[in-house]
Parts: sequence; structure tokens; C-alpha cells
Amino acid sequence: MKVIVGLSCWVLGALQGAILILVPVMMEQGEVTAWMIAIPLALGTFIFVVGSGYWGRWLDRCVANQRPLSLILTLILFGFTLSQLSFLSLLESNQLTGTNLIIGLCLSRVLHGMFCSGVIPTAQLWLAQKDKQGEKLIWVTISTNMGRITAPLLTFVPLDVTYFSLWFVLFITLLACISCCFLMCYQRNNKQFNFLSSPKYRLEDDNEAAAYPTTAPTIAPTPNTAAVTTNKIARLGYTVIMTAFLITLFSSQLQFSLGPILSTNGVLTALQASAMTAQLLLSASISALFSLFVLYKLLIRSTPLFLSFITLSFALGTVLLVLDIQLMLSVILISSALAMAPVWYTATAMGSTETRKARVSASISQAHTLGNAFGALLAGLLLTWNSGYLFLGFAILTVLIVLGWLRLYRQSTPLNNAVVNLPRQSVIEK
Repeated sequence: MKVIVGLSCWVLGALQGAILILVPVMMEQGEVTAWMIAIPLALGTFIFVVGSGYWGRWLDRCVANQRPLSLILTLILFGFTLSQLSFLSLLESNQLTGTNLIIGLCLSRVLHGMFCSGVIPTAQLWLAQKDKQGEKLIWVTISTNMGRITAPLLTFVPLDVTYFSLWFVLFITLLACISCCFLMCYQRNNKQFNFLSSPKYRLEDDNEAAAYPTTAPTIAPTPNTAAVTTNKIARLGYTVIMTAFLITLFSSQLQFSLGPILSTNGVLTALQASAMTAQLLLSASISALFSLFVLYKLLIRSTPLFLSFITLSFALGTVLLVLDIQLMLSVILISSALAMAPVWYTATAMGSTETRKARVSASISQAHTLGNAFGALLAGLLLTWNSGYLFLGFAILTVLIVLGWLRLYRQSTPLNNAVVNLPRQSVIEK
């Protein structure tokens, strides 16, 4: 199950990276602008937002009712495979160009958003057991970034197939779907379903306050203390959601704008711009993986040190980007910071609940997806209007994101002690 979950997250990263690399090629072949390409991509992410909430609630109910996660993941991967197949079929059709192509891609991305939105909540639900600092959740991000590394490498495969990287990702998705189906059948025949082991998951949400018996007596909190702590937890949840939205708004604009900027300056052709974009995304993914594998476990032991590092890295990378100095270095620094931050605040949020982990994960995923959707749309609009405003937006978003990190730290520190004697609950109630 762990391997299939990892493959599912890998597919998400690989597909995202492959599509971003091929944006210049799709613009040239389909005779469309960056703004037009952004429409179906953004539509898929908007559907992703709705789907994440649905999958989160359904996953929590399925776990409470002891339904196997392998069955749910098989359904998700099957729909994910169909969406990729329809997307590729439209791109390979030379007869579809302009508006007709965009309409077809929009329909395909709707199917994409409906099913792929369940991958991250399922993976994080599986890994979040007894994980308070994100040491297990980090593997979701690592698997996704491994996919983002693979996408640029597939671009350089010496095959005369324009969309080879997309076909390869489709093959891996189909392989994961078939493997998950076989796993489900095997577990059913041997009565070994992959349930979460904690009995707390089998309790209804209305019984959360009495779900956790302890061997030692604890002092019951007063109503005033409980109300104050609940308000603090709610404010923390709002900050997590807003910060998640701003981070992906920034990264989505940056990733989407790389290819069009390189191809519209008149120096590089569409294929050369795609190759250059692949190199930049490859460097960014390697930087993110190094940060997650090595730096995160070292820095997270001291939260002030962790925040100081990611703030300095993010700010310096943005300055280099805005000043158009060392584009490769700026992308590496930004990717390093933005890869580690989501693991930190996701672990903080999911660690506040035992029976609603999937819904917390889905809510954060919704915020990330909204940022991706608006980022692509905003980048396409600014590239069509005036690219100078795009760099101004990067600077403003950097300030807002850093302020969000500092606010999260101030809000989460007192809660570590304040909720010791309170029933565990979600910072994001749905």
C-alpha cells in the first residue's frame, strides 16, 4: 500500500511538471495564447477544490466504518487514468485548434479535478498516524517532488514523440491502478484489509470529547479556558489556510510563467523554451528534495531556526528573481523554502485531531489548489497585459507569505501547552 500511495503522489508531481514544460509547445501547436491555455488548467484546479472537500469527508466516514483504503484509492486512480487519456487524445488530435481545443481540454480537466483531488488526502491519512512533526507526511511531498524531477528528465529522452512524458505518466498511473486493484482483491480473499489501526477512527465525530481514555486522571478545563483555546485553534486554522493559498499562488505563477517568458522574448523557439523550462524545474525539484531529505529534519528541531532559514532563502530568491539576476539560483532558493513550509504547517494542523485528519488534509489541499488555479490565471493575464506587474506581484506575495509564517508561529506556540488537557479537535472544522 505504501508503494502505491507513493506512486500516486509521484504521478501528481510528474503530470504537473510535464504539462508546465509543454505549455510553449501546446501554445504553438494549438494556435492559442498563454491566457487560453491557463483556462482549462485553472478549471481543473477549481474542480480539485470541490473534490478535495468531498474526498476528505468521505475518507473519514469510510475509515470510521472500517472500509479499506485500497478500494478508495483504486477508484481514484481509475478516474485519474481516464482523465489523462482524454487529455492526451485531445492534444494528439491535429484537427483541434484554437477554441475547440480549449473546450475539449476544459472537459478533460474537469474529470481530472474530480478524481486526482483524492490522492493527497488518502496518502496523508495513511501516513499521519502518530506523526506530529511531519516526519512521515514529508514523504508525500518527497514523492510529489520526485515526480517533478522525472518530468524534466523525460523531456530529454531522445524519442521523436512530442508528448512522450505525458504518455509515460499515464502508463505509471495505469500501473498503480492495476496494482491497487490486485492488492484489494488479495486483501479481500485473505481478509487483511488496510484499515487504520487506531480504534479512535471508528468513533463518530459527536463522541470526540470522550474518545481518548487515559490511564492517569487529568484536570478538566473550565468552560472559559476551553472557549479561549477553541478560538485560538480556529484562528490558527484560518492562518494555515491563507498561508497555504498564498504559497501556491506564488509558486503557480512562477512555474506557469517560466515557459511563456522564455519563448516570447524572441530569442528561444518553443522547443528551446520548453527545454530551458525543464532545466529550471529540474533544478527546483532537486533543491526541494534535498531540503526535504536533509534540511527539514535538522531544522525542524528548532522552529525559530527553521523559520529563519526558509525566510532568508525565500526572500533572497525573490530578490534575485525580481532583479532578473541568476534565474537558476533564484528558483533553487525559492523551491527550497516553499517545499519545507507546507510540511511544517500541515503537520501542525493534522496533529490537532485524531478523527478528522482527512478533512484537515483536504482543507489544506483545497487552499493549495485554489492558489494553483488563481496563480495560473493571474500569470496568464499578466503575461498578456504587462509582464512587469508579474514581478511586482512576486515581491508583494513574498512579504505576505513571510508575515503568514510569523503569525503561524506566534499562534501555534501557546497552543502547544494550552490544549494539553482539552479534547483533541481540528484546527479546520468542516
